[in-house]
Amino acid sequence: MEAPITQATGHNNTIVSVYPDRVELKTGWQGQNVERIGLRDIAAVSSSGVVNVTLTLQTNTGQLHRLTRMALPDARRIKTAIEQQKQRAGLYD
Repeated sequence: MEAPITQATGHNNTIVSVYPDRVELKTGWQGQNVERIGLRDIAAVSSSGVVNVTLTLQTNTGQLHRLTRMALPDARRIKTAIEQQKQRAGLYD
């Protein structure tokens, strides 16, 4: 079991974990629903807002994952970690 680079929480018990090769979105009361998104599949990461930040992950297939009501430092940390991991892997243009 590898440790995540960083983690944050959003609205409705949504937990975002960034690993060296993927991003995991855990939802549900005890995190029973896990969706894994590979770094290659993430096309864009953006955030909007100041107090209740919305972090948006867009995949290559056009799927949007909106994580609402995040704290600003958490959203920035997740966005930065994803961008750094993509840069290290040479996946950014």
